[in-house]
Amino acid sequence: MKFCLNFLLGLLFSIYTISCSPAHVLFVKNNTDQEKEIFVELVGNKFPKSILFCKELVSEENLEHNAFPKYYKEGKCFQMPINRIDDKSYIINLPAKYTVNIAPNNSIYPFQKISYSAEGKKCLINNLESKDCEQKLNKQTKLVFITEILK
Repeated sequence: MKFCLNFLLGLLFSIYTISCSPAHVLFVKNNTDQEKEIFVELVGNKFPKSILFCKELVSEENLEHNAFPKYYKEGKCFQMPINRIDDKSYIINLPAKYTVNIAPNNSIYPFQKISYSAEGKKCLINNLESKDCEQKLNKQTKLVFITEILK
């Protein structure tokens, strides 16, 4: 009886922890003079309905879970439908000097791989091992990650 009670308490705690886990939030800032085509490969096949773009390079202190809705209300941001490639990947065309939120489906980390091309090289977003890819990586509080494409 004691084992069953401990097991049930452990199970309830696990479910609570998983259901209350914060979602991973990934912002990408295109600080170049050219549009970047970003390829997103998901772990599963849960796609977002749309992606939220902001018409400017949002400062890092303003990038948090609730920053984009504020910018959206001010008319600085807009939603775009995704461009699906197949059942687990899509493309984002990120204009120069724009910021995009690519954390689409409230998962802890829904991505298999996120990449773009720079001068003929494939660059992985949120990966310091992408050699010769000029990026600035920053982690804010609450699982908010920011990648700024510099070249």
